[in-house]
Amino acid sequence: MPSSQPQKSTSVGKLFEFQSQLPKLPVPALSETLPKYLSTVEPLLSKDEFAQTKNLVEKFGQSSQGQELQRRLEARAAEPGRANWLEEWWNDLSYMGYRDPVTPYVSYFYTYKDDKLRRKPTQRAAAIVRAAWAFRAQVASGELAPEMARTTPLCSYSYNYMFNATRIPKRPSDIEATYDLGANQHITVARNNQFFTLELVHDGQLLSAAEIESQLDRIVERADSTAAVPVGVLTSDNRDLWADNYELLAQASPQNAQTLEKLQSSAFLLCLDDTKPVTREECHRTYWHGNGSNRWFDKSLQFIVCDNAKAGFLGEHSSMDGTPTCRLNDYVLDQTLNTKVDLGSTNVRADLSEPEALRFVTPPTVVRAIEQAAGRFSKVVGQHQLRVLQYEAFGKDEIKKLGFSPDGFVQMAIQLGYFKMYGKSRATYEAAATRKFLHGRTETCRSVSNESVAFCRA
Repeated sequence: MPSSQPQKSTSVGKLFEFQSQLPKLPVPALSETLPKYLSTVEPLLSKDEFAQTKNLVEKFGQSSQGQELQRRLEARAAEPGRANWLEEWWNDLSYMGYRDPVTPYVSYFYTYKDDKLRRKPTQRAAAIVRAAWAFRAQVASGELAPEMARTTPLCSYSYNYMFNATRIPKRPSDIEATYDLGANQHITVARNNQFFTLELVHDGQLLSAAEIESQLDRIVERADSTAAVPVGVLTSDNRDLWADNYELLAQASPQNAQTLEKLQSSAFLLCLDDTKPVTREECHRTYWHGNGSNRWFDKSLQFIVCDNAKAGFLGEHSSMDGTPTCRLNDYVLDQTLNTKVDLGSTNVRADLSEPEALRFVTPPTVVRAIEQAAGRFSKVVGQHQLRVLQYEAFGKDEIKKLGFSPDGFVQMAIQLGYFKMYGKSRATYEAAATRKFLHGRTETCRSVSNESVAFCRA
């Protein structure tokens, strides 16, 4: 059964050994917050607008309302058993309560280097599965070393939402469901807009890469010989519409509820796309959103392998940020590209069960909802441009030689480029990690300053 709380205790194993030592996220004093707010908005406002804002901020700082709200924040932070005063608000307002589609607005993707040893797509996919499963085993046992910022440990809490996890649409705010890793040792495979369950343990033994490849070949053959209603595109929709259609789908047949449970409880999704992207833009479009149907966008992890063995990854952002999944994907690539992955025996056991097709019952009301969702997906994706410039004149090493931070250099390039196009400076977002604190995730860096605006106008 799913749970909205992590299935694994956060007090066991090497991965979580520093959790009890992590400081809690502090509440800045009002005397610190208000000047920072003013310095953030000043470069974005006219002199008159800033004068008015400054007057309001000063009045707020001296008011009983400002003092009372500060007191409430500090009291919330001090509540016994509360790990992080911001956590629930951040997760709800930034993710679970955000109602635009997760793709293309929230989810993020990585593009893989080519695997020169594995040109066959199911062969490469099998190696990726074996590597990801090895990483999962370290998470499950807690043997994975915690991430460090030099000598400072980072919070490991989000690893509880990496495998066997999914987002579930609800009004007015979605929920995250996690499933027991030991009881759910299967993955979901998507091909030709259809979904299949692939059990990775047979007779107590993990399937070898050769066996996984054989099972994936079976799935490709079956999926390509038939067509199915593209139910997956429902997950690409506005979250309120998807919440309504989720209930419609689940209630259409008891079989659908069982199918949803099997799909959602899987360790991760493996998407075998029938496309052959070549250019960077084609690859990025594939991993960013694909055709909208050969995906289940609510799953936390989706590994994508195309018919020309190009590969990438799509991450669902609501309960986990990019640093843990970057670590996972770095591990997968290191293992597969540098011949480190344990592929197991080359023999394929004859008694492996046929992968189970996950069938949805789709009455006319569901089909209509799918058609409408597909139309909205195409419209939203069509409104987004993607262009890739591979700049090779210089890189981070040259920037450092000039005494600049590469990150700051790129931030200024973004601001200058926008100013040259539109003649204005706008608020610019950059994520900052707060994982040095218990249950920390990210915060917002406000990178526009009076100095950056002056640089753009010079």
